[in-house]
Amino acid sequence: MSIQEAEEDIADTKCEPELFPSKYWTGQRLNQSAQVTDRQPGQAMFGTIAAQRDIWRHQHPSSCENQKFLVYVMLDWETGIGSTIHVTTIALGMAMETGRILVLYPTPNLSWVKGVFCEDYDTLDTCYFEPITSCSVYDIFGGKLEKLDDIPEIDMSGNVDQSHLTVLRAHALAIVVTWPASIQLSIPDQFHKLLSMSGMQVNQWSHWWRAQAVAYIVRPNRRTLVELDSRRRLFFPNKAIDPGTISIHIRHGDKWKESTLVADEDHLRLAEELLEKFPDIAKRNIFLSTADPNSVQFFAKLTNWNVSWTNLSRVDDSTISPMDRAERMGWTEEFLNCLLDLGLALECDAFVGMYSSNWNRLVNELRSTVRCKAHFPYVDVHQGWYISDYHS
Repeated sequence: MSIQEAEEDIADTKCEPELFPSKYWTGQRLNQSAQVTDRQPGQAMFGTIAAQRDIWRHQHPSSCENQKFLVYVMLDWETGIGSTIHVTTIALGMAMETGRILVLYPTPNLSWVKGVFCEDYDTLDTCYFEPITSCSVYDIFGGKLEKLDDIPEIDMSGNVDQSHLTVLRAHALAIVVTWPASIQLSIPDQFHKLLSMSGMQVNQWSHWWRAQAVAYIVRPNRRTLVELDSRRRLFFPNKAIDPGTISIHIRHGDKWKESTLVADEDHLRLAEELLEKFPDIAKRNIFLSTADPNSVQFFAKLTNWNVSWTNLSRVDDSTISPMDRAERMGWTEEFLNCLLDLGLALECDAFVGMYSSNWNRLVNELRSTVRCKAHFPYVDVHQGWYISDYHS
């Protein structure tokens, strides 16, 4: 399906795994391509299939010769997994906006690839995910790894503006971006006409693009999927996410630095509201994902709910950051365990989250795209039933 085809049938939000390009995280089982692990209600965000196919074509040219590239160097700036992925969506948007193919530069010292699982890999898209492009830095530089100092670099210490895009459209074969800092990311021009027909407010467009970019970037490779299956058997043994299960993700720790923390009782209250408002969808089943052992203890005591969670090790420290936890647990261990919780949350049919948390955003973005659950209920602990601020 092309952008033009989507424009001709803008009301069609049909969403099935086979409509996506290959190797997307749609929930299909390994070695059983016709069977899925969770229900596929069949609605995605407007234009999802068209967008994913367009991104795929852009990042997988028929030849890597005579192309322009944006080489993104993922610096170790002490950010969590969700933030790291979302910053990459900015780089992808800048690349598409300026007619360049996004390539990740090898970063073997990046914390999130430190560990046994990534010992032979040096980027997120080679260790955990499918390659972000069919081209590589070796294709760009004639079979050798060019030194960064020898490549033109653009300073992204501030917001993206027209001057940055002008530089990116210049004639240089490759330009390095080390920190695309603006969270108000640029939506590639090729999607503007489609979005103008969507009925969405313009201030929602960046949320749409970030969801599409996340759906493309977060495509666990086969090695990762096999590992997640193994961890599911180990940390979530003999359990299933039943129809109607409510996903609750609780982000405590050092989140108080960025947003007001919300008590466990308030998360539970919103789950009760989900039951009341959507009795045909939500049931008295909760899947809890959190790094806070105190939250696990609170929900474990409930007698009128069927609550499940992964039996992962959790650090009993109310002030710890995801990076501190990863330093204690192991960086790749933390990454894989978080993906395990994320995958289980995406099997749920209703959602309670905190949109000021990058991890909660990932849940919402992925369930609204590759998991075809855009029309299922999501309630935010700060903003309620109607999210108006997608950047908080």
